[in-house]
Parts: sequence; C-alpha cells; structure tokens
Amino acid sequence: MAIAMWWISVSLIAVAVTVAAVAWWRARKRGRSGAIPVANSRRLTKLPAYRRALLRYSSLMTAVGVVLAILLAVTSVAAGRWVYQRVESPEKFNRDIVLCLDISGSMVDYDVEVLDRYLEMLPGFDGERMSLMLWDATAVQLFPLTDDYAFVETQLQQVRDEMESASGGSNIEYSFAQGTQSAAGASLVGDGLASCAMTFGDYDPAADDGRSRSIIFATDNAVNGDPLVSFPEAAEYTEQRGIKIYALDANQFEDAFADQFRTTILQADGSYFKLTDPASVSGIVDQITSEQTSLMVGQPQLLITDRPNVWLMLMLVFASIYVVLAWRLRL
Repeated sequence: MAIAMWWISVSLIAVAVTVAAVAWWRARKRGRSGAIPVANSRRLTKLPAYRRALLRYSSLMTAVGVVLAILLAVTSVAAGRWVYQRVESPEKFNRDIVLCLDISGSMVDYDVEVLDRYLEMLPGFDGERMSLMLWDATAVQLFPLTDDYAFVETQLQQVRDEMESASGGSNIEYSFAQGTQSAAGASLVGDGLASCAMTFGDYDPAADDGRSRSIIFATDNAVNGDPLVSFPEAAEYTEQRGIKIYALDANQFEDAFADQFRTTILQADGSYFKLTDPASVSGIVDQITSEQTSLMVGQPQLLITDRPNVWLMLMLVFASIYVVLAWRLRL
C-alpha cells in the first residue's frame, strides 16, 4: 500500500514537471515569433530605470516559477497519503465484577441508594469488566460483562431514574424487572447469589487464568418463599468457584436477618458492609483493586493514522506566496 502511494506521488511530480516545461517552451516560442521591432529602442533599454524594472520583473517571474514548482511538488507528495503505522497490544486489568441487586418489594426504598453506591464506585475502576444482574424470585442479566464504562454508567443511571420515579410502587411497574418474578416467592437470596455466580461461566480450578472475580451483592435478606438454593449453600458455591463476595446490607436494623446475612458472608470469606456506612464504597473499591494488580495483554492491533499535517501546511504556505507574487505581477 505504501509503495503504491509513493508511485502516485512520483507520477504526479513527473506530470507537473512535464506540463511546466511544455508551457515554458510554448511561451518562449510565442514571444520570439510575435516580437515587433521598434526603431531606436537601444537607448531606452540602456536606461538604469528600465534595467531595474526588467531585473525586478525577471526576479519575480523566476520566484513565481520556483514557488509554483515547489507547490506542485508538495501537492503531489501530499496526495500520496502520508500515514504512520504502529502495533499496540491493549492492556486490561484482569478483574470481573458483577453488580448483583435485589429488586424485591422490600428493597424499593433502598435500591436507588444502592445504585447511587454503584455509580460512586465507577470512577474507582479502570479496565475492569462489569455486569449487572437484577433478581427477585428469579434473576435477569441487564447487561453482560463489559469494560465500556460510559455504557455501564448509562444503564445504571436509567435503572436508577426509573426506580426513583416508581418509588413506592411494586417492582412489577419497572420495565427492567421483567422476568424477575417468574417463580413463586420474593427476595430469594440464595437463588439470586447463585445466579450471579453462574454469570462468570464454567469454572475449572485446574485452569487458573489469574482473573479476579467479584460480586457486589446488595439485599436486605428479607426472604419470602422457598428458594431452590439456600443462602449458605449459594455462598459456599460462590466461594468454591473462587468468587469474592462484597455484601451491601440494606437492612437498617440489627436483627436476625442482618445477623444471618453477615455470618453467612463472613463464613464464605467475603466482606460485609452496611449500606448506610459512608466508607462502604471506598472500602469495596480498595479491596477489589488490591486483590489483583496484574494486567492482561490483548491481541496486537495494527493502528494506521493519517498524518498529512506537515505537507498541508507547506501547501498553504507556498500557495499564499504564489498568490502574493502573482498579484505583484498582475498575472
């Protein structure tokens, strides 16, 4: 591709030189054949003023020719498309994070605050892949693991705004909650946690890829119904798959629900935080980012960048000079 572009430039230069030579030769020939002799003009041509005017005119004509030739050459080279090529291997942090949110009726008053916490965490991450799971009796993935933080922020903000506008009502009114009540019961914590753990795909302990997997799990643990998997079983299953649980307890009271929630999370080697704790966001982000600091190197990518800046500037400069000289000569 680069060789072909250079041949274009060379061809254009050759054409420009040929055209200029033919034009000069025709002008010279026309000047000789069309000359009209004038008697007693030798005294005029010997005058100092005449010689200065002739010298100035010849100099300007020469300058015009030189500038025009340079302008044609620069334009021809610029037409060859100057590009810079480089190979980059993108680097990303090897962390996957699933935001796992209980949207049952008992969480209506807390979900907006949880989503605010999620949004506060975003600036603390750089390169991690994130996903959002919403669950009640059943779980629904709102978006898969992605490192497009603008997209993640937009999705979280949309869910937050819809929850805020529908606060005080049933989660059936939430458009994003479709599919979260496909079974009997509500706030089935064990099923919700297990579903979020399965988002990471198949787990093979023998094939350790060095990737850190985390679940930021928000609920009030107010179970209503019979889950397929109990909460302790789901927590043990999550731990066995090498997934770290960061629990955000939305229950404002120190009751049996809160005690069971905290105990189960700690037994699974997870971290427990109260939603009302202002240090919960920084605590979760710090713990996740300190878990795994190695980078994953992606496939090499060839990047081609057009860089005609220098040649375009030279074209502009010499075109401006040509216009000024042509104006002086009244061409």
